[in-house]
This record gives sequence, C-alpha cells and structure tokens, in this order.
Amino acid sequence: MSEPTLSVIIPAWNEEKNIPRVVASIRRAAERYQQERGGEVEIIVVDNNSSDRTAEVARSLGVTVVHEPVNNIGKARNAGARAARGRYIAFCDADNEITENLLVLIHDHLEDPRIVGGGTWIEPARRNLKINFFYFLWGIYVRFSGVGVGMMHCRRDDFWSFGGFDETIYAAEDVQLAYDLKKLGRPRGQKFELIRKGWIITSTRKIDQTPFWTMVAKLIGFGFGLQKKIRDKQYCEHWYEKAAR
Repeated sequence: MSEPTLSVIIPAWNEEKNIPRVVASIRRAAERYQQERGGEVEIIVVDNNSSDRTAEVARSLGVTVVHEPVNNIGKARNAGARAARGRYIAFCDADNEITENLLVLIHDHLEDPRIVGGGTWIEPARRNLKINFFYFLWGIYVRFSGVGVGMMHCRRDDFWSFGGFDETIYAAEDVQLAYDLKKLGRPRGQKFELIRKGWIITSTRKIDQTPFWTMVAKLIGFGFGLQKKIRDKQYCEHWYEKAAR
C-alpha cells in the first residue's frame, strides 16, 4: 500500500460496540475516494484508556491503534494526529457514520488553496422534540459564528503550526479548532467552510442521557464564561462519566 493521502482519526473511549460500524462506513468512503481521486486512506483509532475491548476490536479490523492513557479528548485527538502519515487529516467520533462521498469532498476541499479547513454538516441518527431543539440552537450558533464541527479536517502541517487541539479543554475542543483554523487562514485569505453535500450521521446518546432542563441549563451556562467552563472538568463531567452505549 502506498503512503496515505488522508488520515482519519477516531478517538475512542469504551467504544467496542461502535468501532466496527464507524470503521465500515469510513472504508466504504475510502473505496470511493480511491476510485475517484486515486488517494489512499489510513484509519487510526485512539484508545483513550478504555476499560472494555475497544483496542482489541479495532486491531481485529486491521486499523492502526494508538493509546492515550489520559482521559482527555484533545489529548486523544492529538495522539492520533501524531501517528498520522497523510498530508490531510480528518477527525471522526466513534459513534458516527459518514456518507460514502464525504472523503472525496474533504479531499477536494483541502486541495482548494482558498480553504484552510472545515467541518461537515451533522445529521442525528434519530429525531424527537429534544433532539430537534438542540440542533435548532446549534444551527443558530453555526449561522452567527461562521464555524461548525462534524468531521473536522485540515492540512496536517497547518494543524501542528498552532499545536493541534488545545489539551486544556474538556469539551468543545472541536469548536476551538475551528476558531484556530479561521485565525490561521485569515491573513492568507483562506476561509473555514462547512461541507454540506456530505455529512456525518451521529449518535444522539449524549442528548438522550441528559434530562431536557439539564441540557438547557448547560447550554445557557456555556454562554457565560465559556472559556473558563470548558477548562473545568467538573463542569464538563457529562462528556467523561457516561458509559458508551
């Protein structure tokens, strides 16, 4: 196999049930990417100190597995990026699936010198009133901030030029990456942009596990003193104490 063009990094904490599904969806997209663009994809799973068989299951699927012993999502993502060999990198959560065209679209995005990097559209795996409310609020934020998340992607050299993910952050580290990329691209005349013709299908488990009014209080709370709160592990315990499903 030739050197990869694109490295897809999957941070995973107790995700033995979800790893086969996300890897399968990335491999389907990688086949299309190879056929249409001639590029190669490597898949890297970062075992973030799991207590289940996450690493064993990932190895059985033939992907690269690296270990990050500290439970911190920024550290896990950076550990995967350090192992990456592709000139382009993309990050996909373990409870996601991706559309078959998405890696082609990411490649084309990063081949465009006007683009510094981007995210993707997000489609929840199911919908109800609470889920619709959350995504309604998220859509407002995306529209007014000009950033988004989904399957974050950029050039590897650009990623390391500002140190990658901020490891002092316990939540919203992907939003911070979007702002860092925007800042990097601005003096070059490059923009951060969301891909909308391909997307991730994401689990709603965190929303499902959170009572409605707790979720509202958290969202409002993040609006006041955001930078301090995302660096407070106790305030962000929701992202670290729930067992994966």
